[in-house]
Parts: sequence; structure tokens; C-alpha cells
Amino acid sequence: MYETSITVDQVIDYLATFISPFVPGAEVVRAQVNRVPMPPNPCVVLTEILQRDLSIPYMDYTPPVDPIPAVGTATISGPTQFDIQVDFYGPLAGDFCKAVKSAYRSQWAFSQFPANIKPLYTSEGHQAPLTTGEQQYESRWTITVSIQYNPTVIVPQEFAEEVTVESTEPVDIFTSL
Repeated sequence: MYETSITVDQVIDYLATFISPFVPGAEVVRAQVNRVPMPPNPCVVLTEILQRDLSIPYMDYTPPVDPIPAVGTATISGPTQFDIQVDFYGPLAGDFCKAVKSAYRSQWAFSQFPANIKPLYTSEGHQAPLTTGEQQYESRWTITVSIQYNPTVIVPQEFAEEVTVESTEPVDIFTSL
């Protein structure tokens, strides 16, 4: 019995949903999917580039409801920074990049995500021109967005109702002078 509260796929989906209204007519897709060609322009491609723990994981314990078997759960939580490269393609790539960057940096963006996923910050937009296989220039603008998400993992945890000590050993007590 292992349960995870939120997945990377869900974080990517929320980001894609946030970006979509700012890029009319553009398809928003996830990068690095095998055997899937890049969509025609205009489009936005999301590439996962880094996950960083923001603190050490902390644990919360839930004792069992029924003492037999004495198995409850431990919930392990760890706030995580997730960086995603956002590439905008097409003739309006620069405008799309500016619109998403401005909205992402606002208080409004914070209210658009669920409680366990929140925008942190975004880089400045920069042009990253691309030459296609046909040796044609393609307009591309790029930003890196950072999101905090707080995944939790629930694992089984044994508990004891009582502990019996069978024997005791004498202990030397050290006293200072």
C-alpha cells in the first residue's frame, strides 16, 4: 500500500492549462514523448529540467484503527521546486512568451493553481532561434518557470500497543566530582 498525493504529470497538466489562454491557436505539449512529432506552429513545448527538494522530508504518523494488525500509516511530505522549460514557437512566439511571463509573475497566477501547486518565479524570456532539418529559421522564445509542489507519499507503518521488557541489566551511574 503506497499512495502518492500528486504526480509530475498532474503538475505539467496544471501548467499547460494555465498557459493555454495566453497562446490562442497554439497546441501546448509535453516534450520528450517518443514517436510523437512536434506539432505545427504555433505551439508551446514543456520540458522538465530539474526537481529540487526545498527541505528534508517530514513525517506524520497515523496509528491503526484496529490494533490487530497494528499497522497504520506514515505520511512523508517534501516540498519540491520543479523547473520547466517553456518553449514558444511560431511568428508570435515573443508575444506569447511575454504574456505568459507577465501573468505567471502576478498574484493572479498564484490564485489559478491548486493549494498543493504554486508558481514561484520565472526567468526572463530569451530568443533561442532554431534551424529546422530543412535549414529554415524557426522563431522560438524560451522561459524557465519554477513551481513548488508538495507531494506526499503514504506508506505502511507498524505500531506497538505495549512493550514488555523481559530482563533488566544493572547500569553503572557515572557521577562527577
